[in-house]
Amino acid sequence: MVADELTSHAEWRDDLIVEAYVYGELLDAPPTLEWVALAFVVDLPPEEVTWLAHPAAPEAAVSLLRFDKYPITWRWRPTAWLVWNHEIVAPVRFWSAKGGADATTLDALADRRLDSLERSLPKDDETFVAQLRVERDAARNHLAWVVDSYHDRNWRKDHKGFGVYPEDHLRRATRGFLDLDEAVNKG
Repeated sequence: MVADELTSHAEWRDDLIVEAYVYGELLDAPPTLEWVALAFVVDLPPEEVTWLAHPAAPEAAVSLLRFDKYPITWRWRPTAWLVWNHEIVAPVRFWSAKGGADATTLDALADRRLDSLERSLPKDDETFVAQLRVERDAARNHLAWVVDSYHDRNWRKDHKGFGVYPEDHLRRATRGFLDLDEAVNKG
């Protein structure tokens, strides 16, 4: 259903969400599953899509697509970065704006032929840690920007609505930086 909705969305807005990946518990073939974890790759600058951020335009798109009504959770990734990170481990692409739904991947997921899936992985540990450092630095800059802007009336007005408040942006920016800093330190 998500792939179909993304394809419909791409027909009228093809410049925002460019790829969709599944990761997490589903790829371990559990007998039951409460949530499916997805990563959406968006064509936005990395500073707008730091870890755990909820960029306005993509969040509006998934709201229009009613993804919040499905048993899914999602993370945003910028096109400038690789899709994997410390949480998004060995993701599998199931949709792209250029190619639509990947029927082979979706069939393999449905049939639990998980060994046949093409997973996105770092080439080595050095690549993994280097990418985490890039993301941590971007998250630190984003957190500093949120802290500096937090008491500005115009910023607060622009970062409020649809059940989201300035405090939510501050909490996500803090958590995103701390998650990445911990992951880099574990290396």
